[in-house]
Amino acid sequence: MTQSSQDQAGDWQVEWHLSRPLHVPLAVLSRWWWMASVLGLLAAGMSLSAAPWPASGHAPQLVSALAAASLGTRLALWAYGRHAQDHDHIAMRADRVHVACCRGGQVQSLDCHPRWLRVEPVQHDRSLLRVSGEGRSVVVGEFVPGEGRKQLAHELRWALRHLDD
Repeated sequence: MTQSSQDQAGDWQVEWHLSRPLHVPLAVLSRWWWMASVLGLLAAGMSLSAAPWPASGHAPQLVSALAAASLGTRLALWAYGRHAQDHDHIAMRADRVHVACCRGGQVQSLDCHPRWLRVEPVQHDRSLLRVSGEGRSVVVGEFVPGEGRKQLAHELRWALRHLDD
């Protein structure tokens, strides 16, 4: 779906950006990725070296340990990094509401007229929120602590009532 130039200009009356709290900044994550990659290259270089193995016989075990550590670290960093950009974006104006949820690079969105939008908890007051309208729905609020979800629902409903003001 393409956005109009008005949407890209950001002429929304009210917006919410709800993002995953990052415990490790992306710059640090990138450095760790490169260090793990260098560790893997070191292990590969040791295994391909023409030098004879020491008499102790521990070198193949060291190479295997370095390769496993490198691979395990890079897989863990990949999984963490894949979800580091997860977020919910809710934007409203008098004639349109746009809700987008990005999880692991997949985006689920909902666009509808504010008059047809409903905001309700999925199960109870502190559960995730279901935003639905015109036959579609999106679940938001994953990055808001449980006690803040009720407040978010209240803010969304209040904004919907006051868009025409």
